[in-house]
Amino acid sequence: AIRYDGVSVFGYTVWSLLDGFEWHRGYSIRRGLFYVDFQSHDKKLMPKSSVLFYQKLIEKNGFPPLPENQPIEGVFPCGFAWGIVDNYIQVDTTPAQFLDSNVYVWDVHQTKQLIKVDGVFTSKRKRHCVDFAAIRLQVSLLQEMHVTHFHFSLKWSLILPLGNLSLINHTLVHYYQCFASELLRVNITPVVALWQPMAENQELPVSLAKYGAWENPETIQAFVEYAKFCFTSLGDHVKFWITMNEPSVKNLTYTAGHNLLKAHARAWHLYDKEFRRSQKGKISIALQADWVEPACPFSGNDQEVADRILEFDIGWLAEPIFGNGDYPQVMRAWLHRRNAVDLYNFHLPYFSEDEKKLIQGSFDFFALSHYTTTLVGWEKEDALKYDHYLEVQMINDITWLQSPNRAAVVPWGLRKLLKWVKSKYGDVPIYVMANGIDDDQNMVHDKLRVYYIQNYISEALKAYTLDNVNLQGYFVYSFNDKTAPNYGLYSYVANQYEPKPSMKHYREIIDNNGFPGPETPELLCPEEIASCPECHFFRTGKSLLAFISFIFVAFIVTIFFITYYSKKVERRYK
Repeated sequence: AIRYDGVSVFGYTVWSLLDGFEWHRGYSIRRGLFYVDFQSHDKKLMPKSSVLFYQKLIEKNGFPPLPENQPIEGVFPCGFAWGIVDNYIQVDTTPAQFLDSNVYVWDVHQTKQLIKVDGVFTSKRKRHCVDFAAIRLQVSLLQEMHVTHFHFSLKWSLILPLGNLSLINHTLVHYYQCFASELLRVNITPVVALWQPMAENQELPVSLAKYGAWENPETIQAFVEYAKFCFTSLGDHVKFWITMNEPSVKNLTYTAGHNLLKAHARAWHLYDKEFRRSQKGKISIALQADWVEPACPFSGNDQEVADRILEFDIGWLAEPIFGNGDYPQVMRAWLHRRNAVDLYNFHLPYFSEDEKKLIQGSFDFFALSHYTTTLVGWEKEDALKYDHYLEVQMINDITWLQSPNRAAVVPWGLRKLLKWVKSKYGDVPIYVMANGIDDDQNMVHDKLRVYYIQNYISEALKAYTLDNVNLQGYFVYSFNDKTAPNYGLYSYVANQYEPKPSMKHYREIIDNNGFPGPETPELLCPEEIASCPECHFFRTGKSLLAFISFIFVAFIVTIFFITYYSKKVERRYK
């Protein structure tokens, strides 16, 4: 009324300060900012959440623009990792035409098919990376996006079908080697996860999944052997490793999580001791980290619940690695309390002192996946509405934008998460390893994803510039709709990949390294030696270069002798 209608309002008064006698309704309703316990002898007063809200309103003298809703101009640092994620790359190991030694005749008149000629063979040649058409296609699409990093996961269950080195899928390993090599050829850094729990068997070899998976301590040693094989086979091309990508705490028992942490730590120390010096890479774990916000920001109970959920969802696996080497004290205290009052027995295992030392500090960076934000409230009564043992109710704010899968679009949740990680674990390098949302596959223009990417990256930039978060990279989820339906920046229809508007928008942000404005100072990055196809050829084609050099020298020598003797003959007959 003041701002738009010119009404001369000079004050505002709330009714009422205390719960009390409300005229004809008596004591049947409560309208006070302070709760009055009428049953107590001294009529005890307690502030309601409304008094905290009104207090903040007075301090701000109204409703100033919220900083989380304001756009920001600026750019990310030099060497910032702009990436894209694919759960699993498209693997097509169909033999190339040059690997078939048979000779065929094309029957153009009758069957229109190739007919093998019996008894006639040609010599085989070695398999080359350029033989894989699927690799060429995927790499060309990544080039079109202008990303600097590509994150994908290996399939443990396919590389080592029996769970040990007695049976190795060498064809698949060679395919992964070629894929990583081709990425480097076009100056894209491969980011490779050793394991990601996607399918019902958690993508573990059948022999491991059958006998307890991560519940079985023997899986730890199997994972370490698998990791060593991958470091040995792919380490020349891969310098950016993830041990486990998004181990879901929703489906993980405490025993399984316990073994998983020990497996990660042993793999990290293996790389640190045996491979880091020669391969010069880095390695860590990637955790899913969605933000939770108190449903009522002025409720102490809701705030306590939010803190508890963050410790159970993120701190459970993060605190032993990035913190003190043990589980969060909040977890252990809460489970002890629940075990005392419930029929359940939530057993959170204990680490030995040696295991704590092994796990603590087993990281080179903090990698997290973030997709959405949820409101949480304290709920103790109705077990049908909430997570019983955590006494929490998950609430969706209907005013927030939502995807077809009902994922809320809350960009400021990412900034709060990044600040929380910094406050808990210090100035650790952070990578947002996956950030994305689903869309309606029937819509040509993915406007929601364009909005999502724009605003989530903007909040990441605020965390970097305003909160001094050591943010090193950002990856969008996902590459295409074929491997992650409805999440891709490329649609996949009738065996064809087509870029969506979100891909082009993301590419523009990458090209600008953020959101530069007229007053944004120019970022002078040191010149980097760009990788080029020719450079890669000279590094990898040494044998071919030696042969070409020999032919060239022989040719020059031959021309020299021909010219020399021709002139000698001419002088003889003069």
